[in-house]
Amino acid sequence: MKVKQLFLLFFAAAFLLASCHKKSDDPQTAANYSKGVFVVNEGPWGGSGTISWYNPATGEVQDSIYEKANNGARLGQFVQSLSFHNGKGYIVVNGANRVVVVDPETFKYIDTIGGLELPRYFLPISNDIAYISQWGADGISGSVARIDLNTNKILKTTPTGSGPEKMVFLEQSRYLFVANSGGYGVDSAVASIAVDNNDQLVSRHVIPGQKNPCCLTVSDQNGFNPWYVLCKGDWADATSEGWLGIGFITPIVGTAAPKGSDDLVMTASALYFSSGAAIYGRVGGTITKLFDQAAYGLNVEPSSGNLFCADAKDFNSAGEVVIRKPDGTIVGSFRAGIVPGEIVIVE
Repeated sequence: MKVKQLFLLFFAAAFLLASCHKKSDDPQTAANYSKGVFVVNEGPWGGSGTISWYNPATGEVQDSIYEKANNGARLGQFVQSLSFHNGKGYIVVNGANRVVVVDPETFKYIDTIGGLELPRYFLPISNDIAYISQWGADGISGSVARIDLNTNKILKTTPTGSGPEKMVFLEQSRYLFVANSGGYGVDSAVASIAVDNNDQLVSRHVIPGQKNPCCLTVSDQNGFNPWYVLCKGDWADATSEGWLGIGFITPIVGTAAPKGSDDLVMTASALYFSSGAAIYGRVGGTITKLFDQAAYGLNVEPSSGNLFCADAKDFNSAGEVVIRKPDGTIVGSFRAGIVPGEIVIVE
């Protein structure tokens, strides 16, 4: 957090009153995280992950905001993702097999969604229902859990395939689509689930010749709600590549991408993703390397179009988020916690 110098008189007055009153700018009492950039830090092996917060308007950074708001309580090992919905924040903690529910402005603890098995991502479809993708205890027997948001209890689990990751929901069809990344194995399918038909698994859309779809994103262009899928490929298979395609038509068609592609994000005119130590873009059907930049996590700021790239450095010490324009120009940067992954931007 930025340190601001105070006039000597103000400092003296604050010191005299400290024993009776907390300062009004104490981050534990005055914190308001309703807007800004949130960085989900997985944390070190055997330790606890954290959430960092960055204010683009002032450049202020606050580390470990959950711990600060909850008297030092820890989230647990491998903090995976963060979502906001209907006045609450949902922090998915993969290694602790739970989702921690918090107040989105203060990050004070509200409740826990338990009974999960290696959970990954949280996706609400209404004020009452959400889905959580989970790899299963063995990292292969993947499923999605249907959650009652009024009780924070699991209503049902539906098998999807190995390593379910990010999901999209299409309101027109009332289908939930789930990317099966392979988990500790290999998969090649996107699962579709009919949420209004007792979560029936309607189909596993196998992507011919491709492996480990990890990311989905959806567009509202022309009212067709096309969804895009990114495959990262299989590292154990020397012939396997990454792949980016569009899935609202049959068969699913797409274009080869670098192996290890991940973190697919979208603007009105482009798709962006990371692979290795570079950022790539797809405009007009063509995939192009945009610039060199390590990014364990990636997101795009809607208002500016700037790309926020989470650099995990050595995966053992503090990371950094580098902000770049799509042409690679560096706009700024700020510190992050250990192993920064997902970036969530609330404007």
